[in-house]
Amino acid sequence: MSDLFSEGNDSQQPQRLTSPIEISSHLRALMQNRDPLEIRFADRQQVYQSYIVYVDRDNNRIALDELIPNDGERHLLTGEAFSVVSYRDGVRIAWSHNQPALADLLDEAPCYWLSLPQQISYHQRRNAFRADTLPEQSLTVQIGSAKLSEPVQARLLDISATGCKVHIKDTGAQLLPGQLYEAFAIHLPSNTITLSAELRHIQTDEKTGLSQAGFKFHQLSGAAQRTIERFVYQLQREARRSDDALF
Repeated sequence: MSDLFSEGNDSQQPQRLTSPIEISSHLRALMQNRDPLEIRFADRQQVYQSYIVYVDRDNNRIALDELIPNDGERHLLTGEAFSVVSYRDGVRIAWSHNQPALADLLDEAPCYWLSLPQQISYHQRRNAFRADTLPEQSLTVQIGSAKLSEPVQARLLDISATGCKVHIKDTGAQLLPGQLYEAFAIHLPSNTITLSAELRHIQTDEKTGLSQAGFKFHQLSGAAQRTIERFVYQLQREARRSDDALF
């Protein structure tokens, strides 16, 4: 886990926060906004997903939701070291644990207690400003891979130079966090960009069957990166115009 606090290609260095007040404040923001956590155990390939369900500042501990896939929970209970990464408004927040978790119930749902991290990495990335797409644009994304029987159709919700979020209707396709999808086509107003993208997290509403998924781009060509950056700048400009019109 030597790379937990390093992102060499980014333009800003991560800050190491050690104040329990600061740490609990940022973790509480992740909890309140239901931001997914990417969990990786040392020497294991699988990427797991969970959420913070409680920050107990008085006792310096946090509670995690059940892990997806659920076989990761036995690694939690045996105390395997793991790293955690999450994202909030373009900021990468990362920390690690090296202790057995305590299984418990919180509001009658399973949870896992861990000590409050002694430090977290707070990394504001200048080149990763995430812009929401405009409702009237209704931009589409096609997720393709040799591992899928047919491409999955999605709608683009937001985009940055490093990744995007999409909205997926329930198609029955099994999209897996950590999986690389090598035929990820984004239909922008100017043209279509096809690249590789890794699924970082997916959250499904069981009532509606609708999912939101976050992807990280891999090996962008220079032309594709410039096209995305121009589109993000255009979205920023439109957002500023909308804000100005309110005052």
